[in-house]
Amino acid sequence: TDKMALMALAHGFVFPSHLRSEAFGVSLLEAAMCGLPMISCDIGTGTSFVNIHNETGLVVPPADPDALAAAMNRLAGDMDLSKSFGAAARNRFVSQFTAARMAKAYVEVYQRLSAQNAKSW
Repeated sequence: TDKMALMALAHGFVFPSHLRSEAFGVSLLEAAMCGLPMISCDIGTGTSFVNIHNETGLVVPPADPDALAAAMNRLAGDMDLSKSFGAAARNRFVSQFTAARMAKAYVEVYQRLSAQNAKSW
C-alpha cells in the first residue's frame, strides 16, 4: 500500500541499478503500470525491454552518475515529455505486461512447442 501511494505521488521512476543481476526489474513494470516515465540503465537485460529509450523514458549508460543526473534533470524540467513517456509506459504495460497478456503469450509458446513436438513423433 505504501509503495503504491508513493508511486501515485511520484513525478517519475528512477531505476539506477547498473548490475546485470537486475535481470528484469519488476519495479519498472510497477512504474509503467502507474503511468510513470522511467529512467533506467542499459545493462543488457530485460530492463531496456520494459523501458524503451525515448518512448517510455530514458535509458542511460550503467554506472554513469552524470548521465543519470542529466536524465533526471531532463524529465524534471520537461513536464510534457514526462507526461508523454508516462502515457506510453502505461500503454505498453497494458499491451504487453498484464497478467492476462502474459498468460496468453505463455499459452501460445506452449501450443507452438507442443505442435512442433507432435510433428517430430
